[in-house]
Amino acid sequence: MKRILPLVAISVISGLAYLLGWSSIFPVKKIEIAESDKTIVQELRARLNQSPTPIVIGDPIARVDKREITSRLRTLIWVEDVEVKRNFLSGEVSISVEPRSAIAQLDSRWSANPNDLGFLGSNLEFFFVPRSEVAKAARSGDADWLALPKLALGSSEPLLIKDVARLMEAITESGSKVRSVTAPNRESIKATMIYSERELDISWGSVNELELKFEVLGRLLELKANRNVKVIDLSSPLSPIVSNNQ
Repeated sequence: MKRILPLVAISVISGLAYLLGWSSIFPVKKIEIAESDKTIVQELRARLNQSPTPIVIGDPIARVDKREITSRLRTLIWVEDVEVKRNFLSGEVSISVEPRSAIAQLDSRWSANPNDLGFLGSNLEFFFVPRSEVAKAARSGDADWLALPKLALGSSEPLLIKDVARLMEAITESGSKVRSVTAPNRESIKATMIYSERELDISWGSVNELELKFEVLGRLLELKANRNVKVIDLSSPLSPIVSNNQ
């Protein structure tokens, strides 16, 4: 009897494995992508439909390779993570993605691998992507991260990163465009920006009194005497320094 029980167990397990993995009793009936943006859905489906297709309607649902689907979709540089769920009763495979976005490109010293490019994400954390994938995404129009502001940081100190992000956001909200930011420390932050079609190098010092500094900047640039100004030091907003030389 003791010998029979293991044989029965093996037979049951083998039978279940066959039913789930090879028979047509539990097929894939529906592939659902949990995303409201139709453009994103189309892009994800297009990536999944590339040969060899990792998931096909009618195939046994147990044989759906979740790791292959995740790996395939993460080749899109804006995809942070992928979750794949299988419902054996309904035959539905649900796929959801966690997107990521970059707000600046890090200088090369932050990348341990010369083939990778580093970025500062909207969550204010660093991440790295193969240079070839970034270039490919830029060419296809998926995400042109090569056009992002260049960022040179003196350290990965969280408070420094928050200050830089705050300044970049303030510059963008003012209607200007950030070209690059250099921040060796929290008291010496500089930015190259496009302000009313003029390229300016601004020394902001710290991000304290930003509202006042923007007000002073606007007034300085309204003066005819400053029409050719290219460099402005707003570290002390009540005593700004202007120069025509970069």
